[in-house]
Amino acid sequence: MTHYLSNYAKFNSKEEMDAAARMHLDIHWNMVNKTDRAVLEMIRCYSVKYLAAHLKHETIEKKLNLSNSTVRRTLRKLEKLRIIERIHYVRPVMSGLGANIYVILPVDDQGNLDRGTNGKEADESEVSTPHFENEPSFYQSKNLKDPIKTSQPVAEKLSTTLFGKMKSLLSISGDASKAREFFGIHRALSRKMLKFEIHQEKGPLFEELAHRATRIAVMAQKTKTIRNLPGYFKGVLRQLISDELFSDIYQEYSVSVDDFCLPGGREITSIGPIDFS
Repeated sequence: MTHYLSNYAKFNSKEEMDAAARMHLDIHWNMVNKTDRAVLEMIRCYSVKYLAAHLKHETIEKKLNLSNSTVRRTLRKLEKLRIIERIHYVRPVMSGLGANIYVILPVDDQGNLDRGTNGKEADESEVSTPHFENEPSFYQSKNLKDPIKTSQPVAEKLSTTLFGKMKSLLSISGDASKAREFFGIHRALSRKMLKFEIHQEKGPLFEELAHRATRIAVMAQKTKTIRNLPGYFKGVLRQLISDELFSDIYQEYSVSVDDFCLPGGREITSIGPIDFS
């Protein structure tokens, strides 16, 4: 007999659900705090058997020693970030609303993450051109017999290290040949931000985010079919950059920002993700 919670499952196995939870935390690392992670972990633990959890607010409050308002705010935040789905459950016998059902969601596929792009847009010719400025030097040698440089200018060293890390990670899934395209996507997105004076010293940060996005893409490919891996990587990297640079915009309030109004009764519009395209 199928347990009723199994009808709400989004995954085929506990391992897939656990991998998705880890990827969510990687993607939104700078958006979630200790409380958010604790609530997500509790939902994950209660979902181990049927891949969905039937929990009362009171249960979460007592287990984690949190106030009712904190639990409600945290659940709203996890929903807004598309990490969990909250399903209102109607009791079949006594009717009326019972405890909510919580389901960890799969990480959005490349269609949502990349907003319909295929990783080879015309406005990002840097990705498709044969060579990049300050590209790892072993790609600048057209003749394989040419001696490969063993040292690079300071500006190249970090990028060369990043390229090596990308290639190493991608080799795990047999996609090492895509490292060059990944590196180009990173360069295209980071250049758009580095042209602003406020971000000009953040080159190492963008490289760290690119490495993290590569790892997330490789992990995601282990749990689901990804038609366009570079496009998926690009979407993840966009999200990581947005979270890292603009996370201070998202302040936590006990009342949703939608409930606030400007003078004259005008409503405050929500601030969405930053579009780098």
